[in-house]
Amino acid sequence: MFIRNVHYVVRDSQFDHAIEVFRERVFPELEKEPGFMRAILTGDPARGRGIIYTMWQTEEHAQRYENSGEAARILSAFDDVFDGPPAVEGYPSIFDREF
Repeated sequence: MFIRNVHYVVRDSQFDHAIEVFRERVFPELEKEPGFMRAILTGDPARGRGIIYTMWQTEEHAQRYENSGEAARILSAFDDVFDGPPAVEGYPSIFDREF
């Protein structure tokens, strides 16, 4: 598994709108991507910051998503919500265990 992390900051009073954009526009688009497994939206509304975690079957799936332009297109749904471009990182899963 490969995990992409999108660190974001939202504009003043836009946190609820960011959640709505994620649920209604971003997540449905992610579900269509080959190799996509899961997404988690985290954040602190009081600070207006958070991270979107997306899990991919392989690093190649995540890279294909990034290199195809789909990542930029999908993240553009947040253009009126994010306070600047998000920082994006990705890492392979080293240990994963469900309880």
